Amino acid sequence: MEGSRPLHPVPAALEALLWDREEAGPVLDALALIEPDLKGFLDGCGASAAALINLLTFSPGSLEKVRRRPELLRWLVSDDVRASKQRLQNARDPWGVVDDPHFNRLREWKSDELLRIAFRDLGGQADLVETTADLTAVAERCVHVALASVLAHAQRRWGRPQTGFATLAMGKFGGEELNYSSDIDLIFFYGEDGFINPKFSHHEYFARVAERIVEIFSARGLPLFRIDLRLRPEGSVGPLVRSLASMEYYYSGYGETWERLALIKARGLCGDRELLYEFNQRLQPFIFPRLVSSDLLDEVAELKLRIERDLVGKEDLHRNVKLGFGGIREIEFTVQALQLLHGARQPFLQGRNTLKTLLALEQLALMPPEAVRALRDAYVFLRTVEHRLQMVREQQTHTLPTDPTGQRRIARSMGFTSADGFLAELARHTAAVRANFEQLLQGRANLAPPPIALDFFRSREAAERALDALQRGSSTVHVSARNKRLYRKLEPQLLGWLARVADPDTTLTRFVRFVDAYGIRGALFETILANPRLLELLVRLFDASASFSEIVIRRPHLIEEIARGRDLSAPLSGADFRAALKQNDEGVDPAEWVRIYRRAEVTRLLLKDVLGLATLEDLQQEMTDLAEACLEFCARLTGPDSDLTILALGKFGGRELLYGADLDVIFVGSDLLSAEKLIQTMNAKTQEGRVFALDTRLRPEGESGVLVNGLDQYRMYFQNRAQLWEVQALTKARTLWGPVSGALSGFIAGAWAEAGKRPDLQTKVGEMYLRVVEQREKGADFFHLKTGRGGLMAIEFVTQYLQMRAGLPEVNTLQALRKLGDRGWGPEAGLLGDAYRFYRRLEGALRRLQNSSASQLPRSAEEQRQLAIRVGLENEKALVARYTAEKAAVHRLVGEVLGVRG
Repeated sequence: MEGSRPLHPVPAALEALLWDREEAGPVLDALALIEPDLKGFLDGCGASAAALINLLTFSPGSLEKVRRRPELLRWLVSDDVRASKQRLQNARDPWGVVDDPHFNRLREWKSDELLRIAFRDLGGQADLVETTADLTAVAERCVHVALASVLAHAQRRWGRPQTGFATLAMGKFGGEELNYSSDIDLIFFYGEDGFINPKFSHHEYFARVAERIVEIFSARGLPLFRIDLRLRPEGSVGPLVRSLASMEYYYSGYGETWERLALIKARGLCGDRELLYEFNQRLQPFIFPRLVSSDLLDEVAELKLRIERDLVGKEDLHRNVKLGFGGIREIEFTVQALQLLHGARQPFLQGRNTLKTLLALEQLALMPPEAVRALRDAYVFLRTVEHRLQMVREQQTHTLPTDPTGQRRIARSMGFTSADGFLAELARHTAAVRANFEQLLQGRANLAPPPIALDFFRSREAAERALDALQRGSSTVHVSARNKRLYRKLEPQLLGWLARVADPDTTLTRFVRFVDAYGIRGALFETILANPRLLELLVRLFDASASFSEIVIRRPHLIEEIARGRDLSAPLSGADFRAALKQNDEGVDPAEWVRIYRRAEVTRLLLKDVLGLATLEDLQQEMTDLAEACLEFCARLTGPDSDLTILALGKFGGRELLYGADLDVIFVGSDLLSAEKLIQTMNAKTQEGRVFALDTRLRPEGESGVLVNGLDQYRMYFQNRAQLWEVQALTKARTLWGPVSGALSGFIAGAWAEAGKRPDLQTKVGEMYLRVVEQREKGADFFHLKTGRGGLMAIEFVTQYLQMRAGLPEVNTLQALRKLGDRGWGPEAGLLGDAYRFYRRLEGALRRLQNSSASQLPRSAEEQRQLAIRVGLENEKALVARYTAEKAAVHRLVGEVLGVRG
């Protein structure tokens, strides 16, 4: 027909309304073969006549449909097509199972619907939003029908599995903004792994279901939609279907930024609704993370650059309205990047539709109104151009034609009188999109960080191997490209902190083990990058304590459990600990629950310590309150009706506990069985460790005496047989609870006050001090932090002597020194207080290494250097100098106060 004179010239009434008068003639010739009274037919169409001719002229594919099925011509201009809203609703309703093995009826219906949608779109009866929603609804119906039929057939053949199956719509399908010739992006998954029979697993069953659906959509004949499954985990090389647990594991461990962007549009399409809900709940933290690393925008910029370079190319950069310069993808990236940055805190931003999300960004003031308007206008314009390109023959294309005729056709379909006007408007929109995209990414530069020297490691080679293991992972671990990029950004920060700690080699080894144990290293790296304080916390912890490092490495998520939603600097009271111990929401065996809770809280206190978030006194108070709450909890387990009264002594009584300390206690009463059970419960070591070890050797007669004494027995012992050191130890006696608490406290106060009046008190206390220090082997006294000359015990002896002489009861050493300072011992109390704090810092740093008792200064220079750094001193020389000076000053003061020499 082309090249010949049209038999039916364009009616004069329509001529001005047609986009291409020359090509309209042949279309009218074709219509005349369908409608002999063509003029009467067109007159009856009224305002729809021009739209009909323009559609069939612009879209040869549409004309071919009408030629093949002439009844479609009158249908297009019928009331049925005009009632689009009702049709849209109907299109969303699945047909259910159809008895049509080739789905011919469905294929025909889909073809008709695309013709209807194109007619309404080109005729101006539907805007972009309605058009894309309608196209999406058609695709939904096709998937619903196919899935229902395939599942019904599978169940008849193999039976019904004991788990669900579901389909996710992705991309524009998920956002309900489908194109005329879009692929439909799908992900198939099922609930739980298992077997439908001993030889047929759920995975095999649902893989066959998915394969059959793909086969239906790709069959020859009238096409349905092209299914694209490349957005599934691992893309084309990944399994066709996965279990929900496998999906969650993949995304949390290996998901790339582009996959996170893609999942923003993930929409439960059909299948098991509970399974779709569960997917959304489980993947929400990945899709909209609470903490987003600062390199997100770098990754978005790199992703767009790679698309332009590898998929579009220079020739089509300004002609591809989807992937090219200032194209649709840039609008989507801009919107989705802002969704990732703010979506966790702003649920209003967690939408899938681009235009709706742009409106949300404006309402939340995350984008200026003028920027939103520019992107919205550009999106509508570019998507309309995309539709025009695909409408011609229902082919997937996003690139403008290069020939003038093709450009003129697109321009006319967009309402422009010339191609030049259209191209100028296109350039204006793409420039606005690119400007906003660059504004979002401003200042982003993929500059390599300056190299950091590794000379602070003892073994540079071992450090290089460990750092390489962090980036590459072990041979059994899959490390994605994105995880490697995250690590490259993390490494300078990690090395910066390692350079500050006492033992960077060991700390790095523990950090590598922690990362390997954590499993999902991408999520960990991203969390650390978004929260740099967490990196400091981990590095300082792994340097500070071997024992607590092992706890955290075995249970890597303990750190998150401790820090999540909590202010580490906020102190907890005894009431807080007791209330938390009572909760036990998961119903763990109480004897194990108290250990789990204690382990977590002691780790929390260690973190406060190494981060410098609490003073020595605050740490001691919290540790003591924790120990007391745990002891009370266990006492209620083992002897809820016991008559025991419990007396705390030593550092427990003085509220001075730290790491690795036993609890010195005395039992007063008659319930021997409950006392033994309590000791067993507290001291028994399980996989979760001990609660707190109880030490009862300060009881009357020590280890050779009975475990439990009645109040009268206890009183008689101190009245008749107790030695002075035992009475002196009562300086730190504190009654915890029990039926005779008041009477016991009263007796202790009287006995202690009476001892303070002894005329030989100074001599006896001085002699005890000398006996203890002289027991040290020759040359070893200097290293004994606790019992050596001028050590911790010296401070406690002289403080307790002064308290007893002044009749000043106070169980806590530092508090006692403050009170003595008010009684005229200011300089002496100040000296002793400073030395006490220094010694306890040293002791705490030594004890937290293994969470056990340690009261000697290390002898090697290297260990002394490490200890110096852990307590804030420059090196081992500074440590030894300070330690030597403190010991000498304390010993001299003890000699003056207690009148001893030696």
